[in-house]
Amino acid sequence: MTGGPLYTDPTLAESYARVSATNLANAAYERPAVQALLGDVRGRDVLDAGCAAGGHAAWLAAHGAYVTAIDASETMVRLARERTRGAARIVRADLRDALPFAAASFDVVLSSLTLHYLADWMPALREFARVLRDGGRLIVSTHHPLMTAGNVADYFAVTAIEEHWRSFAAEPVPVRFYHRPMERIVHDLLAAGFALQDLREPRPVPGTEARDPALAERFRTRPGFLIVDASKR
Repeated sequence: MTGGPLYTDPTLAESYARVSATNLANAAYERPAVQALLGDVRGRDVLDAGCAAGGHAAWLAAHGAYVTAIDASETMVRLARERTRGAARIVRADLRDALPFAAASFDVVLSSLTLHYLADWMPALREFARVLRDGGRLIVSTHHPLMTAGNVADYFAVTAIEEHWRSFAAEPVPVRFYHRPMERIVHDLLAAGFALQDLREPRPVPGTEARDPALAERFRTRPGFLIVDASKR
């Protein structure tokens, strides 16, 4: 995972891992939707690409998958290893580089809330296609274009955005990511060798309204995340 000190600074990364384990955007919005889409993973070889502190990797292993997980952050790799307790193979690797795996090694590649940190995500998408077996699945969650459209002058351009996120430290932490229009997201997946199977715009799980009415209202009126289900052609 890239994006700034929230993921690379050891203290901030530990804070991110702690907060994201239970906060609504992750625990009640993205993770349940991704895991529902993944479905039955028993006996599947799964690559968790950009695993952060290992939330999805731990779930995958607990549900019978053979899990390999990667992250660019040394701290996240350490936290993921602690979280999974030997149930997954955790490797430090950067999605901007070639993946350290042979072709056709995996049945499923999951990339959760990671690819929007890359200015050019095509090399990573092509690497996902290379390491997947024929017909293998790619599940990607990323920022929904509607979430970032209000921060850019040109909706159709891939544009860097820097925000300052609260809740992780005493002072707001700078985080850099990229806006992509829906057309570009779909086009790049097709160009990388995938066939689109499904698009999901997740809703918060029941109970979110009571815990955080403002967040629930925001996600009802402006989707925060987009989840793509694609297969290798």
